[in-house]
Amino acid sequence: MKPPRLAVFAYSAALAACASPKATAPAVGPGSAATPAGAAGASAPASGVSASPARSPDAILADAVAATGGAAAWHSHKTAHFKLETTFQGMGMGGTGERYLTSDGKSLTVAEFSGLGKIGEGTNGKVFWADDPVHGFRFLEGAEAEEARVDAAWNPDLQAKELFTKLESTNDVGPDGKPLECVIATMRAGAPTRSCYDRVTHLQVVQTGIKTTPDGDVPFRDVPRDWRDVGGIKIPFVSETQVGPVTQVVRLRSVIFDEPIDAKIFEPPAPKASRP
Repeated sequence: MKPPRLAVFAYSAALAACASPKATAPAVGPGSAATPAGAAGASAPASGVSASPARSPDAILADAVAATGGAAAWHSHKTAHFKLETTFQGMGMGGTGERYLTSDGKSLTVAEFSGLGKIGEGTNGKVFWADDPVHGFRFLEGAEAEEARVDAAWNPDLQAKELFTKLESTNDVGPDGKPLECVIATMRAGAPTRSCYDRVTHLQVVQTGIKTTPDGDVPFRDVPRDWRDVGGIKIPFVSETQVGPVTQVVRLRSVIFDEPIDAKIFEPPAPKASRP
């Protein structure tokens, strides 16, 4: 679970991996999606983790919401507009994009990557869709649609009870040795997601799980950092995400709350005319 920011385009990262021989496998370590301790739903604590019982998911998530500004601050805003920059590490590839989000579950993310072209993903709150040069326009179904529904949420930590069917908690330790509190969230479809928070600041440190893509399921590991206050809410301005063998870094260039947004932009694009 994480504050609203760029949707992770797992399939674009997979395309980047195919386009560059420089891609390397994700690092293995505590909290990594590539290890049993980091796998979503794992119950065995990492070495050195406190043996004390884990706090309840409700308590962990309540502190996480408070750490990013509190429920009142989140409810005081209705829309968000993000401008961002993405780079694929070690590939000489990247691009820019924008994301629009509303407090009632509508979202649109559009980006253009060098070597990949334009990619988009959105929802009007009822249907979920994606469009990219390789797979074309698609309405999302099953696990892909469920992941998109959670990603479009205004604040998944605040809305966890309505977004997930099961919430569990466990203790873990970060790569720097600091103790973490983790919530394992199960959606209606797809693999569970494991979100871990610093025990002192209660800000999210890492999120791991399995991402469903048109080309198969791939592990991901997302590390948010550079938290800044915008409109009374703390947002990570940098997110480093390993999706399969690819590492992409997303940097927010600007965040604007409550900018008027035409609801029409969240509607699926009209089908393109078929070529003869």
